[in-house]
Amino acid sequence: MDLTCTSFSFPLLSFERSLRQIALLEIGAVDLGAHLDGTHLSVEAIEADPSGEAERVKRAVDEAGLAIADFFPTFGHGFRDRPVNAPDPATQEANRRRFAALVEFCRLVGCPGITLLPGVIWDELGPDRSFALATEGLTEFVETGREAGLRVSIEPHLESVVEEPERALALVEAVPGLQFTLDYSHFVAAGLPPERIHPLIPHTGHFHARQAAPGQLQAIRGEGTIDFSDIVRRLLAAGYDGYLSVEYTWQEWRDCNRLDVVSESIMLRDELRGYMAFA
Repeated sequence: MDLTCTSFSFPLLSFERSLRQIALLEIGAVDLGAHLDGTHLSVEAIEADPSGEAERVKRAVDEAGLAIADFFPTFGHGFRDRPVNAPDPATQEANRRRFAALVEFCRLVGCPGITLLPGVIWDELGPDRSFALATEGLTEFVETGREAGLRVSIEPHLESVVEEPERALALVEAVPGLQFTLDYSHFVAAGLPPERIHPLIPHTGHFHARQAAPGQLQAIRGEGTIDFSDIVRRLLAAGYDGYLSVEYTWQEWRDCNRLDVVSESIMLRDELRGYMAFA
């Protein structure tokens, strides 16, 4: 295992400077993020010109001396705009075109995997039909990714169609080849015990790490309740050999702008390195 850090941890810096910040943290890889009208990478720009955007990104990443560990795009604004389980056929087709461009971008920059959000529960459709639409959409995306040699994974998160670990596991089992970008913080913030989260580890293709506590999606080290020592041991026992991504973010959602991202990233970096060395 090795460490990576999300470029979107530092949204107030330019993309190029965020990469240099990660290099200054002595972390050797980056998770890229792209969002609609994003301050770093824009999914619109990537869809319009995958090769041009790939060239620009690859140049910046190489200049910072980093490897690329993962790519985390969203198709629209927020969770409910163009999710993978959109019920509208026109939106589904637009998402297919966008995803094809994102996969091509990944191939050109040498990124091994792509992380998607799993979709939402539509009030008018209910949990079961919303889940079925997520299964249908993700099955197609996994196949598209597989043809390009790309890992495709989902991050179960708060306000999603798979807020509970058991529901998340059912989705991965329903979509052959789909994996998790596992982030304990979303489940822990919802008050769920780690024993319910551990069964997701064997299906994990990427991992997000930050401290959290019940009611706190992002917590400072002294207030967090996640036992990363135990989790690293479990990942190694399951044969996980991917990246651990230090993913403190600075955003207003869920009060994630109330801690020192740089300092917390450094402390978690050192903590995780210690666990990997002695596991």
